[in-house]
Amino acid sequence: MAEKETTHFTNTGEVLLEVKNLKKYFPIEQGFMHKKIGEVKAVDDVSIYINRNETLGLVGESGCGKTTLGRCIMRAVESTSGEILFHLDAKKPPVNILGLDKKELLDIRRNMAIIFQNPYSSLDPRMTILDIVGEPLYLNGYSRDQITDRVKELMSMVGLESKFLNRYPHAFSGGQRQRIGIARALALKPRFIVSDEAVSALDVSVQAQILNLLQDLKETMQPTFLFIAHDLSVIEHVSDRVGVMYVGRLMELAPTEEIYLKPRHPYTEALLSAIPRPEPGPKKDRILLPGEVANAADLPPGCCFHPRCRYCQDRCKTEVPPWQEVSFGHYVSCHRADDLELQGVIER
Repeated sequence: MAEKETTHFTNTGEVLLEVKNLKKYFPIEQGFMHKKIGEVKAVDDVSIYINRNETLGLVGESGCGKTTLGRCIMRAVESTSGEILFHLDAKKPPVNILGLDKKELLDIRRNMAIIFQNPYSSLDPRMTILDIVGEPLYLNGYSRDQITDRVKELMSMVGLESKFLNRYPHAFSGGQRQRIGIARALALKPRFIVSDEAVSALDVSVQAQILNLLQDLKETMQPTFLFIAHDLSVIEHVSDRVGVMYVGRLMELAPTEEIYLKPRHPYTEALLSAIPRPEPGPKKDRILLPGEVANAADLPPGCCFHPRCRYCQDRCKTEVPPWQEVSFGHYVSCHRADDLELQGVIER
């Protein structure tokens, strides 16, 4: 199949980050000589943009490539191809992160941070909280006194007392550990933060506290977020726009309210039907997708979702649907986007 052209977006905001035709393929090797026999297409030709001070939610089933995309953007994982453009200065050309050497990347990373999913494995058990939160500051040349003062300030921002600075991670609960991880991510006042399922490992009550904390920090520090999650009720609460991924590909991208009330892709409709709604009122049937999630190492021809789609036609089985703008700022990859009337979340 011919290489797709770079995706263009209609956008009136001030862009901070652009991802263009990004791919990440993991080789499948066999035998003593590690002969390559295939590849897993974890991220397959994804293009997105994120405006300054915006939160873009990224949702999809486990294994769809959300985390890999976030780590490719941070260059924690090296991409196979594509571009990641960081607009640090509106008066200067954007910087392609994938083309930077180690020193140049270190300079850029002062403006980027990541909040990891697991608050237990992401904190070094042999380091004190002062050392964990202060490590980014230490690596960037801050003095010990400056580090201590800044860490005390960060601990206060995330709702923890500064008297805990010399304790180790085992002394804290899961929610407190995640607050420590957030404090570490905020240490250098980054412009862009990847939140990689930051609340999925926490109890529901603690999730609410962390989400409210992130919302407060967004208002005070005004960072730009890529918020990765598999819970659409969480995504709805924190995001300005939402992208839906399936086996490495972007299926739909739109403002939050529009995608929840008027989805244009059958996969988005199925995900929305799974959101629990405790409020009284009309109920809608849960859409149960048949079969299994497509194999990223052996994708079906045409639309990768067609084996599970109840609206599938012959065309869907042979032709890859184009990435098209169906309304202002609303993009979808579906042949039948203009034909179907899909059910969104019932307006409350």
